[in-house]
Amino acid sequence: MDAGRLPRLAVAVMLVLASVLAWQAPASAATGGVITAQELGGVRPLTDEGSFTTISGYRDAVEASSRPLTVTDLGDVVSGGYQTQGICHATDVHVSASVRGFCWAGADDSTNVWYPQGLTGSGDGMNGSVLYSPCAGCPAKKIVAVSWHSSYHHEAGENKLARVSFVDVTAGVAGANYRHVLLVEPDGTSAGYHAIQSHADGIMWYGNKLFMVTGGDPAAGGGDRVVRVFDLRHIWKMTSTSSVSVGCTSTSCSAAYHIYALPEIGYYRFSGGGVCVSLDLARPCMNGVSLDRSGTDAMVTTEFKSGASGGKVLRWPLDSSTALLKKSSDGMVHPTAGWRSPAWDVQGGVLTGSHGVLVGRCPNGTPVVSYMPPTTDGATTDPATGNSYTKSCLHKTTLAVDGTLDVHYWTTTPANAQNASYWPASHELWLASEYRGDGRYPGDRLVLVFDCADLTCS
Repeated sequence: MDAGRLPRLAVAVMLVLASVLAWQAPASAATGGVITAQELGGVRPLTDEGSFTTISGYRDAVEASSRPLTVTDLGDVVSGGYQTQGICHATDVHVSASVRGFCWAGADDSTNVWYPQGLTGSGDGMNGSVLYSPCAGCPAKKIVAVSWHSSYHHEAGENKLARVSFVDVTAGVAGANYRHVLLVEPDGTSAGYHAIQSHADGIMWYGNKLFMVTGGDPAAGGGDRVVRVFDLRHIWKMTSTSSVSVGCTSTSCSAAYHIYALPEIGYYRFSGGGVCVSLDLARPCMNGVSLDRSGTDAMVTTEFKSGASGGKVLRWPLDSSTALLKKSSDGMVHPTAGWRSPAWDVQGGVLTGSHGVLVGRCPNGTPVVSYMPPTTDGATTDPATGNSYTKSCLHKTTLAVDGTLDVHYWTTTPANAQNASYWPASHELWLASEYRGDGRYPGDRLVLVFDCADLTCS
């Protein structure tokens, strides 16, 4: 850390010193080393290339045209649609904290066309509250948002479509209304917009903005756009849900069978372009994202590296006045702090104050956990199919006095757990898992919520 950042870090450490000293790391703890200020200087900054002016202009032109679509809001989106089920699969969670959650409706629980990835919600977006007023005069709603990617479109291959499901959990997590919203990019063409091709790795709700991060998809159009931003006050309602096409004709507008689409307003990419390179400091992968409001607002990204530790956890500054990333004097966005994770295969993570949780592969036999299947590499093989499945765990993190992260095993989770989100106003830690509900070992597709004040629960 440079001299300018040391005072803020010192204050944060002093405020939580008592809790840090009281916590006793188990024998299985590991340390996440600090990425120094000099090393952070080697990270390529993010630039928006003026995209917010251009793409927002395309969006406004679509809305001002005679194209047959309607501009609506989240109040309309969550007013009906599908309904969640109660927890319908084994959670594989072993904690003392209260845990609730839901399964998706039938087809979404079992589909092998769409796969959940990122998770956020109104508890991120609304500072000091979990309730979002989606429109003038609408009752405030508590909303969970989950991103999905799909290979289903005109072409074969991965990451051809991306969507976000908005779930109204105001009255509870089971029986909650939800709908899917396709992510699109306005482009100035006669069709008005096209589908965003992305793995949809992680999402973060900040004010009225929704951020989506990805490592970059080399085969996709605009594949080096590693952060995309959407405005939740502009949701488009389609006139046609019977076509796989995406865009408008003179008589109808479609979004690949979806009744709603959310148009992008701008993006960020690495200065100089290019997709991410795992464990390369210059172009870090952003496979997970979360919001930290415990001090100066920050976007926290995590990096996945298959079969390895060392994935980077980075803080990026946010500007509360614009609900966008905060630029430095050079007009670009630079990371302000970072660590190297000792946990393997990190999918996501959250930080608040001096505490955090990383979602990744379970420790390799340490500690010995009686309800974890025996493994040699953190994965297990289904004898019926020969397929190997990663066993997922949550790892607690604590900011140590020297600035490093103390990381230790907390609990197993459903298989292929993905991203997490922490909502300070309600003390809720949310978690999404990816696997479809077809009985595959050892868990299935779930969204779980832990009651976990300041991420210090046990």
